[in-house]
Amino acid sequence: MIEGVKSQITAAELGIGQAANLPPEQRADNQNWTLAPWNRWSFQRVQNFTRTVRIPAANKQSTLRSNPVSLGDLAFQDSNNHPCTIDEMLGRTWTDGFMVLHSGDVATEQYFNGMRPHTLHLMMSCSKSFTSTLLGIYVEKGVIDPAQQLTQFIPELSGTGMDGATLQEALDMRVGVKFNEDYDDLNADWRLMEVATGWRDPDPDYNGPRDMVGYMQTLTETESDHGGAFHYKSILTDVVGLCLQRATGRLFEELFFDHIWNPLGTEQDLVSIIDSCGNAIFEGGFNVCLRDFARFAQMICQGGVYNGQELVADSWINQCRFPGRQLIDAFAQSQYGEALPDHAYHNKWWVRDPGRGVLMALGIHGQTMYIDPERQFVAVKFSSQPHQSDANMVLDQMLAFEAIADFVCRD
Repeated sequence: MIEGVKSQITAAELGIGQAANLPPEQRADNQNWTLAPWNRWSFQRVQNFTRTVRIPAANKQSTLRSNPVSLGDLAFQDSNNHPCTIDEMLGRTWTDGFMVLHSGDVATEQYFNGMRPHTLHLMMSCSKSFTSTLLGIYVEKGVIDPAQQLTQFIPELSGTGMDGATLQEALDMRVGVKFNEDYDDLNADWRLMEVATGWRDPDPDYNGPRDMVGYMQTLTETESDHGGAFHYKSILTDVVGLCLQRATGRLFEELFFDHIWNPLGTEQDLVSIIDSCGNAIFEGGFNVCLRDFARFAQMICQGGVYNGQELVADSWINQCRFPGRQLIDAFAQSQYGEALPDHAYHNKWWVRDPGRGVLMALGIHGQTMYIDPERQFVAVKFSSQPHQSDANMVLDQMLAFEAIADFVCRD
């Protein structure tokens, strides 16, 4: 319990911010804002630190029905097989916002650390699932063929470590390009990509690329054949987003508003980080409010239908939900295979249960979307956890969501 209380220290209590009178170690800036402890404040204020573009809120807001359920004292066994309540889980996983929906009704909606219903929060890699969902619309329309090679959409990738790979292999993170996403290494490729794509300011001696495609062209090495084991490489989602823009001749923000954001009846804008060429950062740069995050998840839960309108083809969502044996095996060979047995990764979704089609969108520092269409259950969570990746916190959140699902779906 003491650990849970300690982890709920807010940004205000930490004194983190941008005020000129703050000591340097408490001041969030363009170099440190993605790291702890500054992320406790900055994840709700991303537009203060980067170039951004806005996708406007819907012309007409949709209604979220409420059917409150008391969940705080609900107990489950955590990843260490210790008893834990939902309230304790929310405390020790640095929660900023949490919502559960059952059969489309809001069972709980909670905010912490100064977050409010209107606040936009960084989604991190949950952005990947938003990106692939939009692309799926054009796959189902026959405009885009996932079997095409990436260079057919982006000729600039010829001669790089992505040459010869297909769009489907990029969707499934099975491209053999060498890309280091070790979050403990602040000199790894993922941090260099942050500079090139506008996440943070470069060091004074930096003379590398300042845009997404320019950075991709520096990745000339491969570490495996294309189409092998699942290997998480965020750059591949930026490739997918560019393929979508090249194939349609339109910007992502225009397409997403027309096909998804406006029909969902969203109440707030979606804000995305952009590179110097105006490309959205598809792999992790999106910011939304919790309620709109939940609307998107509920649409997926309902087979692509929202407010009586089909936004995404059910056939695409089912393809994401039910990956074949090859993808399950590819996941088993990855660094996540032991911790998450019998899982898969397909079309930028983590598949928690390939038999039942339970989907998850996951982002570092604790961003989570959990969707169980069979039980019409959705849980969404924004967090500002201190570590980019914490396996125990990820598992604790999953186990908590499943305990809640068992409780609210018991009838």
